[in-house]
Amino acid sequence: MSHSEIKLLAKDISCDHCAMAIRRELQEVEGVRVVDVNVPDKTVTLSYDDQAALARAMDLMREIGYPAERAVE
Repeated sequence: MSHSEIKLLAKDISCDHCAMAIRRELQEVEGVRVVDVNVPDKTVTLSYDDQAALARAMDLMREIGYPAERAVE
């Protein structure tokens, strides 16, 4: 199965604790393979299986206080 990757901008990321919380939560989402959080850029890069996994990850980020949108590259 191929994986997709997306970079998300989450403006509320401010510290390593935020990054740790996001990684811990998103790694539990079915279909999310890799989570990389960049605190200075306020971005989260996800490798995921399908659009449903991405939707679950985006919903969870909103629920835990880090609403995200697709980053403009």
